[in-house]
Amino acid sequence: LHPKHFHPLFVMEIRRYDLPQQLLSSLMIIGGNLVVGRYSQEFLDTLTLDKRELTLRSILSGVIPWLGSTQGFCRAIAQLLAHKLIPHVLRSEEISKRSSTNQESDKFLKSIFEFLDINEEMKRLRRKQSNFFYQNDVDSVCTPEGILNLPIDEGDEANPTLLVGIVKQCLIDIYHEAHGETTPNWKQFEDLTIEDDDNESEIVNEGSESPLVNFQRKILPVDSLNLALEHQQQQNLQNAAGRKRQSLIVCATLIDKIPNLAGLARTVEIFAAEKLVVPDKRVCKMDSFRSISVTAGDWIDIEECEERNLLSWLKQRKNDGYSIVGVEQTSSSKCLSKLTFPEQTVLLLGKEKEGIPVEFLQMVDTCVEIPQLGIIRSLNVHVSGAISIWEYSKQMMS
Repeated sequence: LHPKHFHPLFVMEIRRYDLPQQLLSSLMIIGGNLVVGRYSQEFLDTLTLDKRELTLRSILSGVIPWLGSTQGFCRAIAQLLAHKLIPHVLRSEEISKRSSTNQESDKFLKSIFEFLDINEEMKRLRRKQSNFFYQNDVDSVCTPEGILNLPIDEGDEANPTLLVGIVKQCLIDIYHEAHGETTPNWKQFEDLTIEDDDNESEIVNEGSESPLVNFQRKILPVDSLNLALEHQQQQNLQNAAGRKRQSLIVCATLIDKIPNLAGLARTVEIFAAEKLVVPDKRVCKMDSFRSISVTAGDWIDIEECEERNLLSWLKQRKNDGYSIVGVEQTSSSKCLSKLTFPEQTVLLLGKEKEGIPVEFLQMVDTCVEIPQLGIIRSLNVHVSGAISIWEYSKQMMS
């Protein structure tokens, strides 16, 4: 769009507070690129001094409310933009004639800027994203070469880098850096004692008269540690709804179609199975997976096991006390309606067309088949898995 038409339209949109936060985040990223980032000089040159002051202040007035957003990525983008934009607004007003009203409002802007500039969390965010508003190079991306060089995902679909996604990951990294509480309690205890042991020689070598200077240690009381470990174990036995997980592991290592994996993830979450095993955890981030699983992947335990490691994985589960039940039509398969599931069960599902390969059948304790009344020979593997999961759940509830 021509600047004459774009400027008022952009200012109007960024000051709307009824838009979805994802859309407002994109608008703030666009504004950052134009006003304080890669294209700032071109953008500001199209404005007169008077118009520049009004435009910058209008954009800032649309950004500041989002400093209190409930969504972290939207709040972080607003913080990055406000920190860059406030000095531009103040500098622009110093050049032009300033009213007493503006001088009063400037006190609040300076206070906000001081917080964003000094606060340690804000500093950490800026260090990780110092060039955030310079990363989006439209001139190169929108060329044929730029389009053809876009990265692709596992399904060979274009997968461009999203700046909103970069901010989300940055916030996760910052949280882990700033909060040791995310580490399990037993690990914190171990790290503290190991750290003290490592530092002991340094303390003694600093000229101390006795090694007893290291007597005072950070030790988590044993009772508190036991309670924390017990609480962690109880949490691991419950699903997101607070209900007890069933001792059922659904192994989908041999399945490679995303719709089937996504459907199984949804079923595993609904029936509170212990975990879902997939050949590659990266599929959980794909849009096609998320659209079918309906965020189920965020609430269940998903483990990765490649087909080449499946034999050893099954052997380990048997050593852990699980029975391996394979969903497969064989000469010795039991009818699903007549099988009594062990409480600790691994449900092994086969490949979409070939079923369970022979080398894995040797590890199976029982093969089960679903009775059929029609002509078609077999069910879709996701449907077979869902029916088997329900039969297991029905038995465990009775």
